[in-house]
Amino acid sequence: MMTEQDIDKWIDTVRIPSDEEVEAAGRRFDRRIRRLRTRRRVLWSVSAAAAVMIPLFVALYWLREEPRTPAPRVAEVVKTAQPITEPTLILSDGHSVNLNEKIADTAVQAERLRLETGHVKYDTLTGDTTSPVREIQYNTLVIPAGHTYAVTLADGTTVTLNAGTRLRYPVDFIGDTREVFLEGEAYFRVTKTGKPFEVHVSGSAVRVYGTSFNVKQQDSLVETVLVEGSIGFRSPGREEIRVSPGEQVTYDAVRKNIQVQEVDPYYATAWLDGVFRYSDKGLDAILKDLSAWYGVRFESRVDAAAIKLTMNLSKDTPVEEAVSFLESMTDCEIMKEKEVYIIKGKERN
Repeated sequence: MMTEQDIDKWIDTVRIPSDEEVEAAGRRFDRRIRRLRTRRRVLWSVSAAAAVMIPLFVALYWLREEPRTPAPRVAEVVKTAQPITEPTLILSDGHSVNLNEKIADTAVQAERLRLETGHVKYDTLTGDTTSPVREIQYNTLVIPAGHTYAVTLADGTTVTLNAGTRLRYPVDFIGDTREVFLEGEAYFRVTKTGKPFEVHVSGSAVRVYGTSFNVKQQDSLVETVLVEGSIGFRSPGREEIRVSPGEQVTYDAVRKNIQVQEVDPYYATAWLDGVFRYSDKGLDAILKDLSAWYGVRFESRVDAAAIKLTMNLSKDTPVEEAVSFLESMTDCEIMKEKEVYIIKGKERN
């Protein structure tokens, strides 16, 4: 058994490490512990220490790595714009006004215009409109299926828009030319001034010299029928064609060809009277008019262009009655499949 003297001698032989050595040993121990925890972090899931360390390593991993999942598509992030179902005026600041609502709108009042039933009227500007300093502000009139609407522009010109039509026009006509931009069908009664009036449609332009005319754009075709006065039709890369009253200019924006022929304006402007009126017209063209007015789709499985019809039909006719009327006028059967009307030839026994 060791005596007290033996214990004192043994303690004297023991080497006590310095503070620096203790800290170094501690760091080595910590590194070893971290390596062991890294190797065994999956196996230590039941351990309290691993429960703390694993989320930390996962977080650090995802911070270092590029995200592997694809970025969300824009369609999933941006809300889809609601379809326009009422005549709508889009102001230059992007503000939209439902023209069928009777509620007074302060944004409309600031635009120098008056809203009447089926008609927007701008106050005629009597000041200087030739100054290049002023900025042109555009409004857009959008007419959906089942509606027609009229607008009187700042120069006094009146434009009546058919269903499925969009007209972009200046609040004030500034500069040397009055220009508007059309998609769809509209009838123009242009006021004579010292400045020419131009309608831009499908890359072409109708230059007006004070007149009344109808412009109809469907897909790649543009049909312009002059009722009275004088117009010039200009397509890309071609000289202007002067048109006489009772003539129709047909321009194909795909094929780039132009055709001028005599027509009866009575049929071209029948829609202003609320009537579908045709004389020896192809069924394909008639279906496009019905589609724009009723807001429905037709799919033809026959040669619709070869089927010619002469007909009068009120635009107040319900769509199902209009479809039955076409069946009675043709040797076709029209069936509704989901949201599409399919035109087929009648089966013969």
